[in-house]
Amino acid sequence: MTTQEATTKPELFGLTNVKHPYSDYRLSDALQLAQNIAQLRATERIELKSAEQARQVVKESLASAGHLWITGMTALDVLDAAIDGKDLLKNNRFV
Repeated sequence: MTTQEATTKPELFGLTNVKHPYSDYRLSDALQLAQNIAQLRATERIELKSAEQARQVVKESLASAGHLWITGMTALDVLDAAIDGKDLLKNNRFV
C-alpha cells in the first residue's frame, strides 16, 4: 500500500459524516478503522463494500478484544448513528 492509499479516507457510502458528541471521532474515522482491521486479516487487498460490512468488522474485533476498547465502542456508536439514525446524545456506549 502506498502512502497515498494509506491517507485516503474511505467513501461514506452515501451517509452523513456523523460526529460523536463525546469524542473527536467521525464516521469517516470508523470506516477507516474497519478498513484497516479488515486489511490486517486479509492476505490480499480488500475494500469494504458497505457501512454495514464495516460495522460487522468492528463488532467482531470488539468482541474479541481482551480489554476495554474505547475506540471500537466509539466507532460502533457513529456507525450505528449513520446507518440506523440513532441519536448519539441519548443512545451511546459511554452513558
